[in-house]
Amino acid sequence: MDKESRWIRFLGGRNLVFTLLVLGMLGAVIFLYSKVDFIFKPLTMTLTIILPPVIFGLILFYLINPLVVRLERFLKRTWIITVIYLLILGLLVFGGIELIIAARTQTLDLVRHLPQIMRGFQRNVDHLTATLPYTKELEQMLSDVDLSGMKISSFAQKYFQSGVHGFSGVFSALSTMLLTIVVGPIIAFFLLRDKEKFFTSVRRLVPPVFRRDFTEFGKIVDQQIGGYLKGQIIASAILGLLYWPSFLLIGLHYSGVLALAAGILSIVPYVGSFAAFLPGLIIAFQGSLWLAVKFTLVWFIIQFLHGQLVVPRIMGDNLQLHMITVLLVLLVMGDLLGLVGVVFGIPIYCFIKAFSIYLFRHFKQRYNRFYGGKGRYEETEFSKEEYLKK
Repeated sequence: MDKESRWIRFLGGRNLVFTLLVLGMLGAVIFLYSKVDFIFKPLTMTLTIILPPVIFGLILFYLINPLVVRLERFLKRTWIITVIYLLILGLLVFGGIELIIAARTQTLDLVRHLPQIMRGFQRNVDHLTATLPYTKELEQMLSDVDLSGMKISSFAQKYFQSGVHGFSGVFSALSTMLLTIVVGPIIAFFLLRDKEKFFTSVRRLVPPVFRRDFTEFGKIVDQQIGGYLKGQIIASAILGLLYWPSFLLIGLHYSGVLALAAGILSIVPYVGSFAAFLPGLIIAFQGSLWLAVKFTLVWFIIQFLHGQLVVPRIMGDNLQLHMITVLLVLLVMGDLLGLVGVVFGIPIYCFIKAFSIYLFRHFKQRYNRFYGGKGRYEETEFSKEEYLKK
């Protein structure tokens, strides 16, 4: 009888039955609402418009906030943020315009000559494979992968059209981008100026019994997601800056575009670097085999030095994500959320991981209270120090 009552108390007793009934009713309500989902389309469209500038504002916040914290001993936060914004605006006006023009010129030239580059790459591959064993088998494989430009053009056109349709047309995509660029810095400004006031206001909405856990959870999410976003963007920017002079030094065409693509795509761990490597290899191989070898050596040497020297100093080891975990997260999030899932899959995973650990540690505390006599769970405290303890 004692075991039964303790088990019932552990599960919640009558509260469990009530909870199951509530969950069943909630499921029925969700089912009914799914039948009238057209009512929620305005809400979905609103979230689609709001989320990009909010995410961009959070990224700016995490990039600028460390500098603001260092300088606020000398000036008020509002003045510091204003000066930083003016400096960034000045750099964009005086240095960014010329960079954008150069990148645009190289990009248009690359797009214009892309079919010719692909045909040259095909000829070089055919010439190289002609001297290798199993030539017939290789030719059969390459014939299935037509690099002449026709299939690539139709493939790109198909998915470009579907992507534009997904954004409700070119105008919608451009307006969303413009809104993000304009509103994102404004959101970041107010977050930088009133971070503590904003957090305090949100904390007051949380029931008092959960406020301690809410504070700890906020610290963990801030450290994990903020550290990742800030570190990944800075590390990717440094990688692009390292590649540009290196590509110029070996005489690679379109070095500016390739370095810019490598920096941007490297925001997506592992997958992005590989996606940026292939176009560069094709362009280098179209020049000569020796240029392709030099490009490959330069690429992997910089990747190695960047991974060993730059990333550990910027990212730290707080995330501690295995490469297989990262790849699985990117695959799942990319399938669920598309491009947003690929770019922000790791921060989303960090949030879900922190919340799951929070729930599991509370489960362990409850277990110890009822069954601790038969063996107690370890690491039941939920705090930033306990969460990040190696």
